[in-house]
Amino acid sequence: MATRAGSVKKKSTARKGVSTAKKKKAVPRRKKTVKRRKSSSFVTPGWLHWFLTVLMLALVSLGAFHFFLRPYFYRWKPCFGEKEYSVCLPSGYRYYGIDVSHHQGKIDWTRVAASSAISEYPLKFVIMKATEGGTFKDPNFDFNIEAAREAGFVCGVYHFYNPATSPSVQAGFYRRNVSLAVGDLVPVVDVEVHPHNTRKLQADLLEFLRLIESYYGVKPIIYTSVKYRRRYLDTPDFDRYRFWIAHYYVDEPGTASQWCFWQFTDRARVDGIQGFTDLNVFKGSDSEFETLLMK
Repeated sequence: MATRAGSVKKKSTARKGVSTAKKKKAVPRRKKTVKRRKSSSFVTPGWLHWFLTVLMLALVSLGAFHFFLRPYFYRWKPCFGEKEYSVCLPSGYRYYGIDVSHHQGKIDWTRVAASSAISEYPLKFVIMKATEGGTFKDPNFDFNIEAAREAGFVCGVYHFYNPATSPSVQAGFYRRNVSLAVGDLVPVVDVEVHPHNTRKLQADLLEFLRLIESYYGVKPIIYTSVKYRRRYLDTPDFDRYRFWIAHYYVDEPGTASQWCFWQFTDRARVDGIQGFTDLNVFKGSDSEFETLLMK
């Protein structure tokens, strides 16, 4: 028994020696050294922090004012003619008028004429939609032009131009659907669809205008917005035509082009028409207005 116990002790001692040797031979793990970034010696002063904050707020406020509030200041100007149309009317014009399409629904032209007759700023002309592209005819056009003529308004007729459709197809479609009478306004083309190719738009539109002028014997009027005019139609070729310009909430259209009509709002209320409608003025004298009528 004693010899056995002694052997056990030797074995355990030997094992301890082996484990101790292993521990000695084991390579100690290297500690990862983390490089500390040197702290900046510059500290933003409190006053500079507040100055930059106030400056940023001021810039944001000015941007919001310029882009979102300023364009609508015209709505808050002192108005005249508000009872008739619920909008501010630009002063210094003799001729006021509306433009309509099927979007206004069925119009009671008798009521429109009656309310206009007693207004301080009576409506004298109506420009209505007849056609669009090469296939669409306004479903209310025939009724509108007949009833508006009977009510005593000077009538104009416009075509909504589609840059994707052949100009000859569009001109032919307008001619087949629109018979202008003596005393009507000369033809009008509404151009507002943004093209994929500016040069193609210009060439095709000039061809459309040439065909209409050749058929009716008068130069058409071009309806468009200020931005569209500047971006796509600002060439000497189009300077030969008179423009009907859409520009809202301003004192006058922001363009130096030859404009004769100005669509200054799309929020007018007219008795006999449900909802809102566009309101326009003509720039010029009686004799100048006469030059735009079919003979």
